Amino acid sequence: MFEIIFHFLRELGAAGLFIGTALEASSVPFPGALVILIYGFLLKPSPMETVLLALAVSAVYTLFSYVPYMIGYKLESKMREKFDEKKVEKTKRVFKKYGEWSIALSRPFGIGNYVSYAAGMSKVNRWKFGILTFIGVFPLAIAMLFLGRLGEIKTVNSILEASQTYILIGAGTLLLCYLLYKFLYKKRKRRAAG
Repeated sequence: MFEIIFHFLRELGAAGLFIGTALEASSVPFPGALVILIYGFLLKPSPMETVLLALAVSAVYTLFSYVPYMIGYKLESKMREKFDEKKVEKTKRVFKKYGEWSIALSRPFGIGNYVSYAAGMSKVNRWKFGILTFIGVFPLAIAMLFLGRLGEIKTVNSILEASQTYILIGAGTLLLCYLLYKFLYKKRKRRAAG
């Protein structure tokens, strides 16, 4: 199976690298990081070529990440219709205060596309969104191209899948702890008032 995929990607050349990156950034469920890793293996770029490819990949990713950003931007008004406006405003303020760097920090962990929607809904400045996206993708692109060049694709892919699982479990645990805290805090507040 790997041979068929490799042959197909080899035939596409560098265009396949950019197509895969564009698909993932557009929020299509597609393993873009794995494609970058495979192209590192196929192209065997020199250190300078790795940096240049990573710059190009990051630019393509940034450009196409505006698709989910704009969807979120347009959906914001619909959210106001469906939810309490105070809650929507509070969410936007919290994201603007704490979340803008999450645009960059979330990219390596496979949840960056969800953050693109949130950034659009929060009306994060478009230039800032693009710069933070580029900052988040560039190191990942270099790392994937370099690791792919080393030829350990199966090992790296299993590490990526495992790390994403642990990150999602960790995020879920944090969310659960927060919700539990809020529940207990409200309960204690009601007892104190009553």
